[in-house]
Amino acid sequence: MNQIKANIPALEDISGRWMNADTMAIQPSIRNFRAQALLNGDMSSISWFASAPYSGGYHSGVLKINGDAPRAQLLRWLPWEGLRKVGAPTYQISSSVRMIPDNDAIMWEIKITNNTKRNQHYTIEQDLIGFISRYDKETWPWPYPYPTTHGKTNLRDDEIVNVVKNVGLKPEKTHLYKADESMPDPIKDKNIIKWPSDIEILNSKKYEVIEHTSHKIIIADTETKCFIAFDMIDIPDKLLTKNSGGTAFWSLNLKPGESKNIRFFMTYAASKEELTDKVNKWDNHFDKTFSGVENEWKARWKEIFEPGNKLFSGCFPTLETNDKAVKKVYYTGPLTLLYLLNTNLPAHKRVFLTGGPRWGATVMFFWDTTEWSSMLAIVDPEMLKEQLKSWVSIDPSKYFGQDNYTGKGVGNGYVANYWALFQLIHSYITITKDYAFLNEVVNGEKIIDHLHDYAYNWRKISIYGKKGSTDDVYKLADFGDNPWNLLECVPTYIHIVPSFNVAYVWMMRETGKFYEYLKEPSKAKIIKTDADSMAKRVLKLYAGNGVWNSLYPDNKKVEVRHVLDFMYFGKYMNNDLPANVRKEMVGFVYRELITDKWMRAQSLQDIAAKYSDRPDHGPLGAYDGWPAGTIDALSQMGYTDKALQFYRSIAPVTNEGIWAQAHELWGEHKYGNHAKVRVPERGWTNRDGIEGIEFSQDVLKDFMGFHPEIDGKTLQPMQGNNFSGKLYHVLYGGKYYDISCRSGRVTMQPSAGN
Repeated sequence: MNQIKANIPALEDISGRWMNADTMAIQPSIRNFRAQALLNGDMSSISWFASAPYSGGYHSGVLKINGDAPRAQLLRWLPWEGLRKVGAPTYQISSSVRMIPDNDAIMWEIKITNNTKRNQHYTIEQDLIGFISRYDKETWPWPYPYPTTHGKTNLRDDEIVNVVKNVGLKPEKTHLYKADESMPDPIKDKNIIKWPSDIEILNSKKYEVIEHTSHKIIIADTETKCFIAFDMIDIPDKLLTKNSGGTAFWSLNLKPGESKNIRFFMTYAASKEELTDKVNKWDNHFDKTFSGVENEWKARWKEIFEPGNKLFSGCFPTLETNDKAVKKVYYTGPLTLLYLLNTNLPAHKRVFLTGGPRWGATVMFFWDTTEWSSMLAIVDPEMLKEQLKSWVSIDPSKYFGQDNYTGKGVGNGYVANYWALFQLIHSYITITKDYAFLNEVVNGEKIIDHLHDYAYNWRKISIYGKKGSTDDVYKLADFGDNPWNLLECVPTYIHIVPSFNVAYVWMMRETGKFYEYLKEPSKAKIIKTDADSMAKRVLKLYAGNGVWNSLYPDNKKVEVRHVLDFMYFGKYMNNDLPANVRKEMVGFVYRELITDKWMRAQSLQDIAAKYSDRPDHGPLGAYDGWPAGTIDALSQMGYTDKALQFYRSIAPVTNEGIWAQAHELWGEHKYGNHAKVRVPERGWTNRDGIEGIEFSQDVLKDFMGFHPEIDGKTLQPMQGNNFSGKLYHVLYGGKYYDISCRSGRVTMQPSAGN
């Protein structure tokens, strides 16, 4: 076992590296299995804090030295802390912010050093802003509510954006920022954008300081049952209070090379009594608790790879390989999984949140979760089954996922939802071999009936027979004219698009296989015939040169040069494609989408490219699931060698830390192959994203060939595979197996001690 564990990289090695602030678009996040927040551009404040039922507004307060709030020059993400550094002519400052795992507390440790050869005097101010409220389920929408000086809002408006982006800056140095135009804007006059200053935030009558000492402030929210405390471990010379907090002051004389530490923490609770207990708990054990955060993360990191661990019902497979690039990309997956684990939401014992922190602090999206459904079925099959029972009861035509605080379906009805739920159930059954689940009744129907309904949902939305849609090819799913239900930002990707019609072909074929397993051959035959007929219609949408058409009413075809069609054909209908079409599709992807280290979701040559510029689905970046899905599609189409090369090229993208909602192409070469890559802020992109775990699944499925079928066939043949490695502890059918790949030859055997 120790020999196996030796393959797991140290957490520091797989975490983010130091990054220059001027090359980052969004700062690192912090989490603790229940709460989340983002660092800001100054040296101490955080924003976008959420920990249901708590939510924080604006920011937590900036650090000033000699009257100025220094900006971070370097930042680094590690799972247990967010780090910032800055150097100035007369001082250096480093800061760490940590959340105590499974607790309601945030801790700061700031170090100010005299980096000169002379004695220096410094005046230090640290604002302490406890702008946190507590909201019940009835007032908690999926984006999560946000407290402001004028009450709760569910919007992400100009006021909020400008407070956060200009945090710590003097008025003459601030810039005007607009919230994305796609979001509701409450400001009538768009030429006048105002936001509260830090003094106005501190003076907000929404809060009041109800107790304070020389080193402690207790704040009460006048609108909700929420109490907030700041406790200064390094006692200030003076502590002045306002309404939502106060300011701590120090006057320092430091010798050359001498440093001053400023340590404090913030906690919150539903009552003053509970809050006082928390303050007393950490006040006397700050250093031990602070260092314990790192130790706990490292312990859990090791634990998630162990069969029989206490965190999951399975474990994440351990990869052994000498391929350093593959290893880095692969292990970013389990780190993402651990980081987005939340164990403090009432809907389920544990969930893997889709993203955050600026959106969806309590939400799991069906689409994002199904991107890594096979790995999820291996890591935590018990929890996946529980969640599936809950999700089957949620109407996929209305909601894109579940809010795990309220337990309700939330959002809008993505076209992908039917396929996503089908894929999740399919992965669960084929990997666990829990075929009895097919006959289990959930929400009034057997699971097999739900699968049938999902597979034939296309008939409900087909417009065949209507005026302008009478040709046989219209016997396909028409997804309507609202791009928000498909790719949101691509205006031409509407009506009959190839990708999800391909998904329906696959769903019908797989449902037929389930019927064969259940000894219902007549049903299997009918559905197979329907699927084959539909496949022929979908193939008629080919536009040539590797790209596909979307079909509108009145026989109007619109060419769309997007990765989604390539991915779904490659994953689900690759055997239906003529060899020349596969070759042309691969040519298109490499000619117009794949770059040195990442890819474009949409070709710059697409007719709607200039109208689709969002980092996840447009021409200047890609949702993290798209490169992973492209690697899968390339491999399934017989181009495993190219898939592996692309996989290796992505390794530098992980330098910022875990996977995100998307990575954007930027810099002077953003329109070419040598574009720089980073996690974007624009488009309201989430800093953290779960779908990138599919990159780890790529190793399992595409380089190791582990792709269980309904009939029990486990390993699939691969072409051109030159990967060498071994995966330990792959949970399949309730037992653990090790899978080896050497020179394209794959073997699978029970794990030792199984």
